[in-house]
Amino acid sequence: MNESLVLLKEYELRRLRVVERTFLDLSANEAAKLLGCCQRQVFRLKARVRALGSKGIIHGNCGCKPANASPVGLRRRVLELHRTKFSKYNDYHFAEALEEEYGLKVNRETLRRWLRAADIPSKRRHRAKKNHRRKRERRSCLGELLFLDGSPHCWFGPDRPKSTLILATDDATGKPLWGLFAAQETLAACFEVFYHVARQFGLPGALYLDRASQFTTTRHGGVHRFQHDDQPTHFELAMQTLAVQLIFANSPQARGRGERINGSFQDRLVAELDHQHITDPAQATSYLNRVFIPKYAKRFGVQPRSPESAFRPVPEGMDLRTVLCEQTVREVANDNTIRYHGQVYQLKPNTRSACIAGTKVTVQEWFDGTIHVRHGRAGTIPVTILPGRAQHPTAHTVNP
Repeated sequence: MNESLVLLKEYELRRLRVVERTFLDLSANEAAKLLGCCQRQVFRLKARVRALGSKGIIHGNCGCKPANASPVGLRRRVLELHRTKFSKYNDYHFAEALEEEYGLKVNRETLRRWLRAADIPSKRRHRAKKNHRRKRERRSCLGELLFLDGSPHCWFGPDRPKSTLILATDDATGKPLWGLFAAQETLAACFEVFYHVARQFGLPGALYLDRASQFTTTRHGGVHRFQHDDQPTHFELAMQTLAVQLIFANSPQARGRGERINGSFQDRLVAELDHQHITDPAQATSYLNRVFIPKYAKRFGVQPRSPESAFRPVPEGMDLRTVLCEQTVREVANDNTIRYHGQVYQLKPNTRSACIAGTKVTVQEWFDGTIHVRHGRAGTIPVTILPGRAQHPTAHTVNP
């Protein structure tokens, strides 16, 4: 019987050869074992090949449109939205945005195929395999261990200067708690992030940190200064006062969960800031804490093993700003002035102490840049900046 040219796939060609052998010397039972089907299916295939020739081996639904196929118009609209509005979103992030903003629910694998077929490459970065590392189990309670880390990146686009996102993340749940965009990862910025976390959730049990200079002593010698490990930094002193344990990692890999969430933010948050046309750090900080972090925590957060919280309430009557600050001791001159960072400050009269000249005071520089002077007996001392020198951030008077 003459047949028109039929193009078969490799697996179809193998099936055809087995079926053809059943017309010669191969039993249906043996053919069923070779094809991985039942004998009744072998009889069906023989009947189709006998009637249609080589075409009989091809499945009847081949070339037909699937019943669950997505409309062509939907595919066209999705690709247009990606090109015009969501070009910086990765595949999964794009699928979530389509459902949230446009009510378009598209299977992620289907969406991935559409994007690759349209020559839109994946945004996911593929890293080379590294040495085997042992997984560290998450802490069991919320607030038992927090990551505090800065992530420098072009958060507002490649044509804008880099800024740093300082983020606090809970280890037990993987949920980000509070973040701040700053020019650099400074002590004041880290204090501010911790301040907002403590006010919203409480004091954590421990912080997992890198060995940045604002956290711990990193300079042990040199021509300028020698500093011993037994001289704690301002951050270490503040955490000692609040009874928060500090754990320092020896490598970025040791803090893998914190590093991975930074990478995820550099993907998703950059895309959303661009989508919302946000380029100001203050607006970005507001959007981050109002919108992005709650949504991210709901999507990727996990339930802790223990329902109890390890966060402790801030001691009653404590102003955290007086702890989360740089504190330096200065001696009051006879004219009731002190020097701090090259600036002269005039101490005003205080009713609780007749004279404090010649005594020592503590100068506190809060994370908002304001200067506050405190005396052991007199309490808070109002100060003013004397003119004639480079201006330091404006001093504020704080009531005792």
